[in-house]
Amino acid sequence: MRSSAPVRADVVVVGSGPNGLAAALLCARAGRRVVVLEAEDTIGGGCRTLPMDGMPGDLGADLVVDPCSAVHPMAAAAPFFRHFDLAEHGVELRTPPVQLAHALAGRDAIVVPSDPSPGALAEGLGSEAEARAWWRVMGPTAERSLEVVAAALSDQRSVPPVAATAALAAAFVRAHPRGGLADPFGPDGRTLLTGISAHAITPLTSPAATAVALILGSLLHSPLGWALPVGGSGAITEALAEAIRDAGGEIRTGQRVDSLARIDARDIVFNTSSRILGDVLLASCPSPAVERRARRLARAPVGGAASKVDMVLSGPVPWRDPRVRDAGTVHLGGDAEQIAAAERDVAAGRHADRPMVLVSQPWVVDPGRVAADGRRPLWTYAHVPAYSELDQTEQVLRALEEVAPGVRDVVVSTRCTPASRMGRHNANYEGGDIAAGRVDLRGLIARPVPRADPFATGVPGVWHASGSTPPGPGVHGMAGQHVAERIIRG
Repeated sequence: MRSSAPVRADVVVVGSGPNGLAAALLCARAGRRVVVLEAEDTIGGGCRTLPMDGMPGDLGADLVVDPCSAVHPMAAAAPFFRHFDLAEHGVELRTPPVQLAHALAGRDAIVVPSDPSPGALAEGLGSEAEARAWWRVMGPTAERSLEVVAAALSDQRSVPPVAATAALAAAFVRAHPRGGLADPFGPDGRTLLTGISAHAITPLTSPAATAVALILGSLLHSPLGWALPVGGSGAITEALAEAIRDAGGEIRTGQRVDSLARIDARDIVFNTSSRILGDVLLASCPSPAVERRARRLARAPVGGAASKVDMVLSGPVPWRDPRVRDAGTVHLGGDAEQIAAAERDVAAGRHADRPMVLVSQPWVVDPGRVAADGRRPLWTYAHVPAYSELDQTEQVLRALEEVAPGVRDVVVSTRCTPASRMGRHNANYEGGDIAAGRVDLRGLIARPVPRADPFATGVPGVWHASGSTPPGPGVHGMAGQHVAERIIRG
């Protein structure tokens, strides 16, 4: 830590991502004296918005970009944020006219409009038959989308809502890829679901990938869908920070925690990756039992990775399909089979010739993201093996050129953050592991290592609440809520 003075409080939270801030806020509102310690100079972890300073040619100086997450379906639907109510705290979440587009070379895109009802989906999926097939699988979860999300974001130790769990289980049985059995989707529906599955950055035959697809897919049908916050992801973080201060809590930046030696608190909450927590415990707790647990945390497997490519454009992307111009989120990478092959390559430690690429166009819902001369930020990720050092700018440009001919003419500046350097702005994302741990079936339930209480560390009063714990990655605040409830119960 930068200061050698002890940090004294009832609750100290290490890390200021959404889970850490959720834990801090709930504890502060319960009357605990709370201090949040953040290693970086800005708060938010993977939920930040920063100036595009340092872009080649200084062409991004008056623009802002989200260095990690940009689209927030869970922030609109998770129980923590529904109770916190972002709108009451000045955060406006807007649903784009097209929530999600899957752009394909040489043909129309697959699109999910802001109204994803069965009738509206027919045009987006290309036919009424495709829409009916999608709805037969997704309808039961779509109709209970908020309940499904609440079940998925539980602490994995309590009994979730029965109806939502049953709907999710039934959809899983039908949607999970199984050799030799009929595919319940049409080809476009399967491609759409495969693109959503790829958010897990894991082989798409994994049950975890299907579970992620069903949860995110059901959120397309939730009240706000795949919404974007006006002003960027940092608006969510700032609202939480202001509420913490209003409740009497304190937030200190530039405070890296390497051991527990200078923290004097009844409860310490680590909003960090399991690897960082393991290293801190190894430096702090000499007991053999704790050392064994700490080593398991420090060696937790790294998941698939992302390479970030930020672009400054002189104008909108010239999409071949004009409907994609209104999309908040765009998937690139080909059809279902091509995406599955690319994700297999990444899981095997190989760079895909045609990687899965995620794109966000924030200006679709937030005109303030466009400069007076028309310049705007384009947010993109490419999936790569963990610790990849390769610049993915050309791969992303090629993927864009396939579906937006002439896009290079509007790209005025680019900057790639390879997976190997993703940890520089957020240590939790070591090696580009933006999910803070491998996303697989065991990892979703016993994350990061098997324990009776997934948030306990074996050290009394030391808790773990991050994307490395249940319910996994995402801007939902639920790991923080689950830990805060344990602290408040005493």
